[in-house]
Amino acid sequence: MNKKLAGEVERAKAHYIKVLGVLPEPIRAMAEYAPQALVAYQHFKDYLYQPEGQAALDLKTKELIYVVLDTATGNLSGANNHLRAAVDQGLTVPELAEAMIQVMNVCGITTFGQTGYKVLDEAKRLTAKKSSPPARKAGAGPKTGAAPSRPRRASGKSAK
Repeated sequence: MNKKLAGEVERAKAHYIKVLGVLPEPIRAMAEYAPQALVAYQHFKDYLYQPEGQAALDLKTKELIYVVLDTATGNLSGANNHLRAAVDQGLTVPELAEAMIQVMNVCGITTFGQTGYKVLDEAKRLTAKKSSPPARKAGAGPKTGAAPSRPRRASGKSAK
């Protein structure tokens, strides 16, 4: 592989890591076995991921469309990859649920039964994780501004 092609392959791989947080296995394989195809595919993706203000659709909508399309085709790993990106852009579980019911309406209950509900379950997990406060380490004192806990009496009797 020449230097220019290698650089373009690395740029394509970096796009996936930036947007999805992972390098999907199909993209890894394309980079390894058909690097020129990956570069061509990335040029197509460059159009879809134009900077804000140049693109007609916002990134949350684009990622939701990818989730819906991957769900409709039964690509659970792709749907979950794009779901993480969509949640990062503010997608909510109710928004996704409505979109999943649209998929079911067009593609049938089998699509929802094989992939759709799993994507919704993952969305619930991701949004709960995103909104929950980080766990405190064992032995750490109370958070700043928290009221200190009252010490228990050794006798076990309540104080008057």
